[in-house]
Amino acid sequence: MRPGKFLTVAIFSMLAVCMWSCKKPAVTPSPANVFKFNLQLKAKYGSQSFALNTPNIDSSGRFISITALQFYLSHINLIKTDGSKVNLSSAAIVDFSDTTTLTISGNIAAGDFTGISFGCGLDSIQNKSNANDSVFPNPFSGLWNLYWDMVSEYRFEVMEGKWDTQDTASFRNFLVYHIGTNAAYRSTQLNKNFSVCCNTPYTLTLYIDVQQILSNNTTGETINIVTEPETSSGPGDNPAIMPAFADNFSKAFTF
Repeated sequence: MRPGKFLTVAIFSMLAVCMWSCKKPAVTPSPANVFKFNLQLKAKYGSQSFALNTPNIDSSGRFISITALQFYLSHINLIKTDGSKVNLSSAAIVDFSDTTTLTISGNIAAGDFTGISFGCGLDSIQNKSNANDSVFPNPFSGLWNLYWDMVSEYRFEVMEGKWDTQDTASFRNFLVYHIGTNAAYRSTQLNKNFSVCCNTPYTLTLYIDVQQILSNNTTGETINIVTEPETSSGPGDNPAIMPAFADNFSKAFTF
């Protein structure tokens, strides 16, 4: 080989090695068409606004002030137009005294949806989760004070408050509804067309109507706060309150 030709081949070989060694490593692309979805929980009392420790007026003219409202939602799914479901969360706790729990978020692939479905409470397997092994803010943590040690299960819904026949600071009568056991689990589906797309986080607002928990237009069931002011879902309590509360609660949600 002539010296000039040898030199040319050597130069091209060195350039090739340099280009190969300087090549940037491949970058794995982020999932395309995946966007943040927020399910935002808000409460109302019929046509009235709602806030904890603030009086509302029921249909009988009585004043009601709710001091605690906590509950579990499980198997929260977005329903696609073909009927398939996209899971947002397997279990979430909603506590209206803690604003950080009022938005349930997840990353969802772009698509068109016709509504959502969810369970009110925990399914029979989740209900047996050991609260002592769970770390806050895990929804199964005992720090939420929803774990029933006496039965090793969870309260699905807790609503506490006071009522009176007049708007006074004293509120002489108490309301205490602690709803649980597997028999209290209910499923709900709500229809609403929406689309997740276009590089924009989507927020869907879900309302719970506290008035409908006590007297529900869909179920036709009413809990009389005078004669049925409390239950712990046990056999020693009024046995009609727990299923009525569970039924009404599952039908108290709206967009």
